Amino acid sequence: MKSICRSFIMAFSGYSISPKSKLERNKENCSFILVFIPLIGAIICVLINRWAVLYPYMCDYPVLPAVVGAVVPTILSAGVHLDGFFRTTDALSSHKTMSEKLDILHKDSHGGYSAIIVCVCIFLISMGIWSEMPIDGIFIIAFGYVISRALYGISVLLCKHTSSDSSKIASYVPDSAASKWIQVIINVIYICISAFLMLKIAGTFSVPRPAVAVASLIGAAVTFIYYVIMSYKNFGGITEESGGFFIVLCEVVIPIAVLAVFKSPI
Repeated sequence: MKSICRSFIMAFSGYSISPKSKLERNKENCSFILVFIPLIGAIICVLINRWAVLYPYMCDYPVLPAVVGAVVPTILSAGVHLDGFFRTTDALSSHKTMSEKLDILHKDSHGGYSAIIVCVCIFLISMGIWSEMPIDGIFIIAFGYVISRALYGISVLLCKHTSSDSSKIASYVPDSAASKWIQVIINVIYICISAFLMLKIAGTFSVPRPAVAVASLIGAAVTFIYYVIMSYKNFGGITEESGGFFIVLCEVVIPIAVLAVFKSPI
C-alpha cells in the first residue's frame, strides 16, 4: 500500500502541474506509477468536456476555443510529454547513429531548429483542427487523453527499453511478473472503458455516427504501432522521451481522424 501511495504521488508530481514531490525516483516509489498516469488524462478529459459545454456561451469566435483545446492539455501535463516530443524530434532529424541519437535524447539540452519548427507546426495544426471541430467531436476526442497515456503505460511494461543506462523508465516496471501484468490489464481496462464511452456518445449524436469513435481508435492504434517501430529502429527500444513523443502525436492524430470523419461526405 505504501508503494502504491508513493506511485500515485510520483505520477501526479511528475506528469502534471501539481506540486513536485521530494520522493526519490526509484523502483520502490514508481513501481505502480503507470496505473495512475492515465488518471491525469482522465482529469484533462473531464475539463475538456466541461469546456465544450461552456465555450459556446462564452466565446463568439472559434479562435479562443481552439487555443484552449491545443494548449490546456500541455499546461495541465506540465509540458512533460512535449519535452519528450521535442527531444525525440531533434534526435530523429539529426540522422545520426543510434548511440548519437540516444545522447541527444538523454544528454543534449540544446534544442535544434528542426524540433522547434516541428513543435510550432504541431501547435498550429492542433489549433486548426480544434477551430474546425464540431462540439460533438470534442466529447469524443477528450477520451484520447486517457487512451494515449494508457497505451504509453502498456508500451513501457511490455516493450524493450533502450540499453542506455540513462533510460528512466526501467524503474516503472515492477520486478514481479504478476504486478506487471496486473498493470497491463488495468491499462487495457482504461482503454476499453474509454472506447465504450466514445462509441456510446457517438451513438447519441443527433445524427448517430459511430464511425467517429472508430476512426479515433484506429488513429490511436496506428500511432502506437508507428511509435513502437520508430523507437526500435532509431533507439533500439522505447525511452521516456519517445513515449512523450507518442503521447503528443497521438493527441494530434485522434482529432485529425475525428474531423476527417465529420467532414467526410459519406
